[in-house]
Amino acid sequence: MPQRPSATPNREKMNLDAQDIFAKARDVIRSGGVVIVPTETFYGLAVAPFNDEAVRRVFSIKSRPIGSPLPLIASDRKTVEKSLISSDSRISILMDRFWPGSLTLVLQLAAQFAEPIFGASGKVGVRVPPDSAARKLAELAGGFITATSANFAGDPPPGDVRKIPAALISLVDLVIDLGPTPGGKPSTVIEIDRGVLKVIREGAVPIAAIRSVLEASP
Repeated sequence: MPQRPSATPNREKMNLDAQDIFAKARDVIRSGGVVIVPTETFYGLAVAPFNDEAVRRVFSIKSRPIGSPLPLIASDRKTVEKSLISSDSRISILMDRFWPGSLTLVLQLAAQFAEPIFGASGKVGVRVPPDSAARKLAELAGGFITATSANFAGDPPPGDVRKIPAALISLVDLVIDLGPTPGGKPSTVIEIDRGVLKVIREGAVPIAAIRSVLEASP
């Protein structure tokens, strides 16, 4: 298990509450930096998923072993569909019903993401959340950002910047502090694999609701 990273107090930090905060966050993401941003549930670590060095930095910050894929947030459904290689018809039904929302779909996408983003199957977990700072940042930063929680591996996801360890904050480049997030459960993660629903994690979207929608589809 990787060791928890130590703080680096000489790294420049910007805790800003200004009209241009999202422009600054976009620039940080595009330059390979790490931003702490609120999602529709908790605070997350956002980087450009196309940047291998930035993605590996997230693993280091979280003390998360390479091989545990990182989920993504997309700005909108069209952005996901443009990269979709193949899809079960039921994927579209689930997008219709649960996006925007806290449902992460494990999909085969053609986008040139950094290798650690992918799971063993070569697929990517992605969601289009409800309106949130994270979704706005994804739109500004090229369509996708990482969406892993802003915590050390094994710790609970934070719903408030004040609950994020100072040692972790010292390792990022920008913090967007918009106060407490709604909290609740993390996103539900599922995959449709050869026509079979695979539940990876039940969260904000009940599996019973997903099954009901799939059973009602033609």
